[in-house]
Amino acid sequence: MKKSVPVNQAKWIIEPGCVVLVAGGTAEHANLMTFSWQTPIHTADPCLVLLVVNRIRYTYELIRRNHELTINVPGESLLKQTHLAGTVTGRGIDKFAHCGLTPTPARAVQPPLVAECAGHLECRIVETHGVQSHDLLICEVVGASAESEFFDGAWIPEKFHTLHYMHGTKYGLLTRRVEV
Repeated sequence: MKKSVPVNQAKWIIEPGCVVLVAGGTAEHANLMTFSWQTPIHTADPCLVLLVVNRIRYTYELIRRNHELTINVPGESLLKQTHLAGTVTGRGIDKFAHCGLTPTPARAVQPPLVAECAGHLECRIVETHGVQSHDLLICEVVGASAESEFFDGAWIPEKFHTLHYMHGTKYGLLTRRVEV
């Protein structure tokens, strides 16, 4: 038997997406935030990713300055740091240091990568669309890298467990691949 789900909880029917750490700013002044509202929208050249971000977020304030960001993919070993990054603001602290993460230079954009993450997308915002309190950011991927031990064109879940936000303090892990 199926049960009715309140509309304000409907997103959990289609979640969980892969949790990422989005960084904005510059190498000298960066911030990051935990993020799970993203999806690829065009996979050919150029590769485009859609992010949905609340306009009040400090990281977004930094992203708007240069229209660049990095998307960093943490795994299970970074669960605590990833969750912490989503619970504190970087307005008055160095969130990288506070969360025990290391900023490292990106190749094509100003915001840093998160060194401890297994995968990275370097992005430039090509379009922004406002929807109520959030902006939809269409980002062109201008650089990408991933740990070859964990990525063979897709994540190898038997070796690398991506995080999937479930609600509150709950996360899921991708642990195996199946094939039709």
